[in-house]
Amino acid sequence: MENHRHLPGVLTVMIIAVMIAASEVLGEREIIFPEIAAIAAGMLLAPHRPWQTSRWRVLVLISISAVVGLAVSVLLPLPLWEKMCVAFLLAQVLLIFGGTSFAPLISAAVLPVMLGTQSLVYLIAAVSLTALILIVSFVLERLGLRAPEPYRPVHPPEGRGWARVLLRCLLGCVCIALAVTLRARYMAAPPMLVAFTEFMNPVSRAKKQPVKAVALIALCAATGALSRLALSAALGLPLTVSAIVASTILLWLLREFGMILPPAAALTVLAMLIPQSDLVIYPVEILVGISVLMGLAKLTDALAEARGRFAAQHHS
Repeated sequence: MENHRHLPGVLTVMIIAVMIAASEVLGEREIIFPEIAAIAAGMLLAPHRPWQTSRWRVLVLISISAVVGLAVSVLLPLPLWEKMCVAFLLAQVLLIFGGTSFAPLISAAVLPVMLGTQSLVYLIAAVSLTALILIVSFVLERLGLRAPEPYRPVHPPEGRGWARVLLRCLLGCVCIALAVTLRARYMAAPPMLVAFTEFMNPVSRAKKQPVKAVALIALCAATGALSRLALSAALGLPLTVSAIVASTILLWLLREFGMILPPAAALTVLAMLIPQSDLVIYPVEILVGISVLMGLAKLTDALAEARGRFAAQHHS
């Protein structure tokens, strides 16, 4: 096992490199699906899956979410922020009733809307690349390099749990509207919405170390942007080279921070997809946005705790 401990990381970098290379060779930017890095982080790199899910649920939910996002992008004649909110809310419905905590499905639905994607290439790439990671995960388990994990269904919330879900949806839509209106759309980039959804979970591990989580996410975004600026924009090297370097640094950051945050991995790869002119401002918007989203999640917890103390005192 010790001899193969670097294998999941190597495979993750290889999958990302193949995705970017295919996009460059075929001239199809829709092939780049940043959430592949997040799924790889959770299914290959993390000692234990960060989500309660099964492999077939991951594939089915990514497929449905990609279809939903593409349909919203193509069919709804609405302003961008409204279309992103629709995709975000539909993804929340899938998450709540999908029997899973697999939040990356949100990104699969919102990304094509934010980018204005209208090609089936996006759907094919998202499903195919997700399937590839799931196959790799299965093979690693069969080889004894990862322990199989049982799936425990996640049931819809009950009672006051719905209040937190509705608040999560409301705050997410407000953040989307503000980010797009202020021309700072990366503050509500799809992986950011995934991170916010996970932060709003009362038992979120990242929320226990908020400064560390915010720093990791911001550094990963900066890693992707700076790698592309230095290697592809300045030196003229293929985007695949930038992605390999950025992904390798990503692995180092995850190890040094001792945290596996799938949205951080997705934000590293998203830097390979956005317009080159946005690369300088991208890490700044990510830092500001993730700080706000973490603050909202912490504030929600504080208000819930205060309400609980008030109720206890009132009934005593």
